[in-house]
Amino acid sequence: MAISDPTFFVEWSTVGIILTIVTAVSSLTWWLSGQFSAVRQLVFERIGTTEKILSEKMEYHERHDDERFAQIRNDLSEVRIRNAAKDALMATIISRLDKLNGKHP
Repeated sequence: MAISDPTFFVEWSTVGIILTIVTAVSSLTWWLSGQFSAVRQLVFERIGTTEKILSEKMEYHERHDDERFAQIRNDLSEVRIRNAAKDALMATIISRLDKLNGKHP
């Protein structure tokens, strides 16, 4: 094969086209890999931020729920104590009224 042979130039042009295609595909692959890496990093960053915000909000609400339930328990205890005191007072008043009316148990 000589340089002046037409098949020789066809082979070099074919090799040139193949090299151009391989280079283009490699370059695009490298560029897309960088893009996917950046997007993946952004997604993981956003997921971490969202997880942090959600956990902070849940902890805040849990703390306030605990405080509210504690207050409700205290209020219920006060109501029970008041009811017990009223019941005892009513029992005392009824027994005194019975004694005044001449009824002895």
